[in-house]
Amino acid sequence: MAYSDATDALQQLLQLRSNGGSITSFARRVSTITNGLPYYFVEVTSQNGSQYAIQAYGDEATELYDEIMRITGNLPMLGTHTKKM
Repeated sequence: MAYSDATDALQQLLQLRSNGGSITSFARRVSTITNGLPYYFVEVTSQNGSQYAIQAYGDEATELYDEIMRITGNLPMLGTHTKKM
């Protein structure tokens, strides 16, 4: 299956929620990898136990982070989105 970006992948995988899928792991902030690029990761698990990892870099990482915070009802951390890894 093809996705236009990480947020699109998340939205399509979350359709699994109606069949018992859920977000099983996500970070509270965007990280910065050693080359200075923002990075974000989320894991979605389906009812049958299949796990899907979504990784995003750059602006897409921030967009995915913002979407996860919106979906989960978490408030973004104050200050910057990123921390050094």
